Amino acid sequence: MEETNVEGQNPVAEQESELAGLPFPHSRVKDIIKSKQKDGVLIKKRAAIELNIWLGKIAEKVAEEVAKSDRAYVAVEDIWRITRKFDSVDIIEEEKTRIDAHLEAIKEDINRMQTDIRRV
Repeated sequence: MEETNVEGQNPVAEQESELAGLPFPHSRVKDIIKSKQKDGVLIKKRAAIELNIWLGKIAEKVAEEVAKSDRAYVAVEDIWRITRKFDSVDIIEEEKTRIDAHLEAIKEDINRMQTDIRRV
């Protein structure tokens, strides 16, 4: 006998329909998340679903940009050009970290100089 939930629907069928509408295979997205986690960390189904949906939105944005081209074909260079802005976020974060470290070093130099001045 099939199990049903409060609304009278089969929960397995409900889960399958939820996963069927995702842009990418659910198991693949979950595997990607899991590959970067420590052993024993569990991934909530909703977290993997939300990442899947977000990845789909990004893929749609890239596809929309590709569609703006007048060319008769899509080349790998087109994809590189369009996705470069997403890679730029990582570059900006790295630069932010570098600048922050540099400012901390400047603060330490100022503190040392103030200490030296007070000694005189």
